[in-house]
Amino acid sequence: MQKKAVPWMAAPFIRLLLPYCGGILLSEQVNSIPTFTSSLSCFTLLTLTICFHFLIKKQVPASTNLFGIFLNLLLVCTGIHQAIRQDQRQQSNWFGHQIENSLLLAAESETLPALGSKSARFTMKVKTQVLKNGQLNSAKGRFLLYLPLNQAENIQPGNLYLLPSEKLKTLNPTGNPGSFDFAEYNKKKNIFHQIYLNSNKLISFSPKISNRYKIWLTKAQKAAHKAMDNNIPQPHNQLAKALLIGYREEVDKDLLTTYSQTGVVHVIAVSGMHLGLIFLILQRILIFPESRFPVSKWIKFGLVLSFIWFFSAVAGSAGSIIRAAVMFSFVLFAKIIRKPLASLQSISLTAFLLLLIDPFWIWDAGFLLSFAALLSIVLYQPRIEKLIQPKHPLMKAIWELTAVTLAAQLLTIPLCITLFHQIPVYFLPANLLAVPLSSFALIGTLILWITELIGLPMPLIGQLSSTLINWMNLGITQISKLPGAVIQNINWSQSQVILAYLIIFLFSGWMKTRNQKLFLSLLTSCLLFACIQFYQNYQYRKQQLLLVYHLPGKSITALIRGNHSQFYLNQFSPSTHPAIPASMRVLGIKEKHYSTQKLITHQQQRIGIPHFQQELPVLLKTKPQFLLLTKNIHSLAPLLENKTQPGLIILDGSIPEIRAIRWSRQLKQAGIPVHNTWEKGALIKSLSP
Repeated sequence: MQKKAVPWMAAPFIRLLLPYCGGILLSEQVNSIPTFTSSLSCFTLLTLTICFHFLIKKQVPASTNLFGIFLNLLLVCTGIHQAIRQDQRQQSNWFGHQIENSLLLAAESETLPALGSKSARFTMKVKTQVLKNGQLNSAKGRFLLYLPLNQAENIQPGNLYLLPSEKLKTLNPTGNPGSFDFAEYNKKKNIFHQIYLNSNKLISFSPKISNRYKIWLTKAQKAAHKAMDNNIPQPHNQLAKALLIGYREEVDKDLLTTYSQTGVVHVIAVSGMHLGLIFLILQRILIFPESRFPVSKWIKFGLVLSFIWFFSAVAGSAGSIIRAAVMFSFVLFAKIIRKPLASLQSISLTAFLLLLIDPFWIWDAGFLLSFAALLSIVLYQPRIEKLIQPKHPLMKAIWELTAVTLAAQLLTIPLCITLFHQIPVYFLPANLLAVPLSSFALIGTLILWITELIGLPMPLIGQLSSTLINWMNLGITQISKLPGAVIQNINWSQSQVILAYLIIFLFSGWMKTRNQKLFLSLLTSCLLFACIQFYQNYQYRKQQLLLVYHLPGKSITALIRGNHSQFYLNQFSPSTHPAIPASMRVLGIKEKHYSTQKLITHQQQRIGIPHFQQELPVLLKTKPQFLLLTKNIHSLAPLLENKTQPGLIILDGSIPEIRAIRWSRQLKQAGIPVHNTWEKGALIKSLSP
């Protein structure tokens, strides 16, 4: 009897993908290795792998095992090398190496701006660097440019601009526990600097040296924006832009939160669902006599592929859309050459190629969720769909959508927990409502975009699309108001996330085979998961920490004892801030209290928080081990003149950055230890005896 192929045996790229991904993740720990060293290691392992495979395969019986070992080591090393090489800081022509000697930068905007409440943010790509000595260098790198909101139109993607580099500032991590770290997020995009300017300090180069492809792409994006603004009334035109090309900068933040908490944010994040719909439409529209003229199938292939990649570029080339575009390219090519393409093979090959091109995509949320959802659908949707066999066509369609939705959740839930720390409870009814409505609305927005390009208005299509979007918004909003709509503040460690996936796969295998060993492994994994959670709770109960947040213009200090936290407030403390619940989740805090106390004693250690300048000399006499200075402190004279060596001086975010940096320098010169949150991020200090 012929043995049934194991899924990963039919998709050998999975076995290559796993060690390669491991190498990328490991690069975080060994990123100080020079590129030359990692290249030499890869070359050595490649040589050994080839030797064991071809030269001594017959002479050494164990060479097959050794070949496997060296191949996996080669893939791990390749992952490390690619991640290190992708880091712009490792490149000799990175503009950051000469930042102190830099006078001007010539750069172009990569995308349309991200609009904030007061400013517009552009991602700029450096082309040339002018040094203070007049030297002109070809340079690489990216930085963030902020302009006043009313000047956003003065920067056009694709055009080259000359701007002063003296005001470039390094993006420093905030260090607030559990909070979104903007600096770390941009680090994965090779962005380490930012600058705030007025557009009158920019000089535009001649259009002759502009990036024509980028300009053409921007025109297509603006045409999409114009089509939505002209045909769909506010505020639905904002969601229409997100639905069509993934532009979510104008969408109401509360509405985005609602979509996220109901598990349907994917309908307004351009992904495989959008490309799949476009693919089906193109397949129906482009009808060629392929049987009579075989060359026409290649023409159709070229047209479909061109539009898919054009749409992907207009939609911002996010990880999820590029994943879908690559996979559709494979599917189209396999179809035209009439070769079968296994789903798992296609998924693993796509992931391997994309991570080979840009290893940093492994940290992109859209990229990870896109692959997890697709893999989950491939593995589990057929099994779920077989559970019920409806006869009625409508019920059959509803059940198929239900099966896809349930399957997609299985492998995305652990990722949602680790990325967003929440689980939507009513994701099934929300998706059953949002997916059909958003699909029809997307078709409408596509028609509006195309008719805008050819100058043919379609107000009826715009009104219909607006109605569909309105129904979707109303339905999702009502679902989000149901009791227990979202389970929040879930805090899993990386080990727990890995174990969660192991438990899912073991349970799936046991349900299929009823193998006793799989069942024992499943129980062991569940027990280990519980032990990790128990140990984490134990660590929470015995922690004693001093936490000084870094919040620009604000001041929050907390003393944490076990599961309790005492927040010490002053006039610069906000009534609420997202950093507080985020830190409570990460540190396992169950109760919080507030105080305005200025001198705190804990474990024979004193913490002084002077609210005004005149209180500083008084608190210095108590010889505090920690002294927190806020914006109301105007002079360091009492500190510098104090004969008794003070403890650690903490400068928090309420102090203006320029003053904090100057004070930090003065204190270091005086031999006084200092922690400036503008430079080092939040202070987290253990007070355990």
